[in-house]
Amino acid sequence: MRNQNSGEPMTNTAPITNYATQTQHVNAGAFSNAPPPNVTPDGSRNIPTFGGLLNALKRRWVLASFIGAIVGCGIGLGVWLAMPAGKHQAKALVKMQPSGLTIPTEDYFKRFKNSQFLTIKSRRLLAKVAAEPTLKELPMFAGSEDPVGLLEGLVNVKWSNDSEDYLQIFMNGDDPNQLKIILDKFLFIYEQEARSVEEQNRAKKIELLEKRREDIDKQIAEYQKKAMEIIKTLGLGGTPTSFESYLKFLQESHAKIQTDIANEEIKLRTLDQRIRTLKEAIRVGGNNKVDAAALNKWLAEQPIVKAKGDAVSQRQEALNKLRSAMPAGSPFVIEGEKAVGEANKAYEDAKNSMRQQGEREVNEMKQRDDINELNKCETEHRSTVDHVTALREYEQSLKQKIEKASAGGVGATYDTEELKPLRERREYFIKELNLLRLEDTGAKPVVIADDVDVRLNQNLKQRIVASLVGSIVGFAGVLALVSYLEWRSRKVDSVDQVMNELGMRVIGTIPAFPSKASLKAGGAEQNQNWRFILNESVNSTRTMLLHTAKTQSMQVIMVTSAMQGEGKTSLSSQLATSMATAGLRTLILDCDLRNPSIHRLFDVALTPGCSEILCQEVDVSDAVQPTSVPNLWMIPAGQCSNRVISALAQGHPLETLFNRLRGQFDFIVVDCCPVLPVADALLIGQHVDGVVFSILQDISQLPKVIDASERLTQLNIPLLGAVVNGIKVDTHAYGYNYVKQLPA
Repeated sequence: MRNQNSGEPMTNTAPITNYATQTQHVNAGAFSNAPPPNVTPDGSRNIPTFGGLLNALKRRWVLASFIGAIVGCGIGLGVWLAMPAGKHQAKALVKMQPSGLTIPTEDYFKRFKNSQFLTIKSRRLLAKVAAEPTLKELPMFAGSEDPVGLLEGLVNVKWSNDSEDYLQIFMNGDDPNQLKIILDKFLFIYEQEARSVEEQNRAKKIELLEKRREDIDKQIAEYQKKAMEIIKTLGLGGTPTSFESYLKFLQESHAKIQTDIANEEIKLRTLDQRIRTLKEAIRVGGNNKVDAAALNKWLAEQPIVKAKGDAVSQRQEALNKLRSAMPAGSPFVIEGEKAVGEANKAYEDAKNSMRQQGEREVNEMKQRDDINELNKCETEHRSTVDHVTALREYEQSLKQKIEKASAGGVGATYDTEELKPLRERREYFIKELNLLRLEDTGAKPVVIADDVDVRLNQNLKQRIVASLVGSIVGFAGVLALVSYLEWRSRKVDSVDQVMNELGMRVIGTIPAFPSKASLKAGGAEQNQNWRFILNESVNSTRTMLLHTAKTQSMQVIMVTSAMQGEGKTSLSSQLATSMATAGLRTLILDCDLRNPSIHRLFDVALTPGCSEILCQEVDVSDAVQPTSVPNLWMIPAGQCSNRVISALAQGHPLETLFNRLRGQFDFIVVDCCPVLPVADALLIGQHVDGVVFSILQDISQLPKVIDASERLTQLNIPLLGAVVNGIKVDTHAYGYNYVKQLPA
């Protein structure tokens, strides 16, 4: 390969410039990384702030405004339709007073009110009102095809706020005279309907009670007839078929009760034995052997033991990742295995330190459980004793009945025990019938407590205000929801956020690329301003980077990002181009082996490249290709394969490549793959002098950037700082026109 400026061939032993002479290869672990992310102990980093929500809303304000407008209009329309319309309102007050000589219970009064509420809105009542000739002549009903539906929409009912005994009936409309006529007629028919329904219910109750009384009379007569037949049969010495069935029933019941008593006595003996065992266990107390399962459960719940266990899991997970990314026997794998062993030892030590306390507390819990179980057993024992006593009493009564039945005295017993509840129910029904017959049939279940009052409806202003408030609340709610959902993605929205929340040093900012439409729409002067801002931003970043590299003796700089699509390739090419234009012999090395793209930017062939060098298929000098930019050369990625990834993991081929390149160029920019998707960046980062982190505003996410920077930190890879891409700038800002006018 030849020097693009001089045309002389490049050799591996060619001298480097004065700047490169000052640069020496230093172990990556010799540099300290950027300070850790600014995370407060209480996790306040995850609490949204007004500024953060506002920035999140800016990214989605078009979508949020569109959805918010639809939702707000929907809510406003719903509120408008839900509130009653009309310029006037006719209102009346009805008092609920259920009839009856007895004082109605709360449940009865509640059912009565619900029934009246349903009666007012029933289609039968509305049809009666709509059928009135007076209403048919009204203009409101004259042209209506469904007068019942019209009336149903007019009538509104609610319970009074002052008293639950009063019901408010009101109608809204534009004609006050028609409203008064309709509501007067509605109240008149409703009052008649309520009285009619009350009379019908009263008649149905009397009929039902009469039927039940007659049924009980028949049952009493039947029982008396059977009893007389038994007595008669016993007196005549015939075959007492019904008596024998009754006696057999008593004997079977007696046998069953005896079995139940025997079972309960067995239960008592079991409880006695359990109570003695529990008392002995409580008396022995702490001398009992601690249950191993209960002790292990107690230890697992202790914070210090749980924390040590979590540490073991985390280190084991990290070890598994190292094993999947590195070959067996790697120093990192060995160090990870050692860390897992130390974590396990710390976990066991924590358990052993808490074991004595755990045995004491588990023993105390066991003793408390025994005391609770003892109390339950003693309670159950007393209940069982009472049950056995009751069973014995019932068994004795059955025995007496059997003796009486055998002696022929079943008739009196039969009559007394079986007919007593029936006679009590008969007396109750007779009492209820007398009360219903004595009720005042002229009593009114509902009373018009306040005549119809028609007044101007002040609801129009309330509807407008309520609809506007509903629309505003809906719109604001959608904006807040979209803002919060967007904020949860924790996208980087400012340079201050990178410094304050990520704790990274910002060494430069790159303006956002304008869209094609903006470039076409903007004039030549505006486009020239933007290109000038871009060049100055890149040059400023280059100056900061070169100063840091010169101070800390750095020559090989890797550019990476947390995820794909965060501007690292553009940043690499811009930095390399800026360094070359500054007179430095610069090489850009495409180490994004899995997804290369720089070769397309500089219009060079993909192969031979870094992949072939790592596999020792080509020499370094054969892979270096010139670019159209003076002082800038590049090595493309080449054709990646599993062999290339294996060689990359070994480290030696990559270290050899960097050592050869250091002697040929002043500065080497390595475009690497993202940190989180694959382990390539971590492997390459261990052989470079420093890392520049590319962050794309409104795209990069804080948690992922933190995760990526922590991985670099754990491997002692020096992080020089971050470059924030996609910054929104004003192309007409003060000062650019002044500088732009300088001659080339």
